[in-house]
Amino acid sequence: MGNVSRRAALRAATAVAVGAAALRATAAGSEPKAPQLWTLEGELKVHPKYLYRYYLVLGDGQRCALYGSDHGRDPDQLARLRPPARVRVRGVLGTAHHLGGTKEDPSPFPETWTLYMDVHEVEALK
Repeated sequence: MGNVSRRAALRAATAVAVGAAALRATAAGSEPKAPQLWTLEGELKVHPKYLYRYYLVLGDGQRCALYGSDHGRDPDQLARLRPPARVRVRGVLGTAHHLGGTKEDPSPFPETWTLYMDVHEVEALK
């Protein structure tokens, strides 16, 4: 074997270490962790013509869009309730950016960020 540069040896060692780590992770059966479920309480409302249909108004007036657990626009669990209703929801939180449309494809909605929850559980409060 000829002279091996230090850089080439380092690359080879790194490739072996990364490959071994990938094999260990696969062999150990490591699976992606389940998403963390958060709980929110507020007043459930319906908006017929906005980016989201169901939303939760929190105590300070902020809104959180509510989708189904599959990110569907009309979740069955929320459709059964008669808004406005006080609810406690549990699910996965996320954010989405709406560009507001382009010259070729205008949107009636302005550019905005939306806080949303993919709802897994709904509880009506009294």
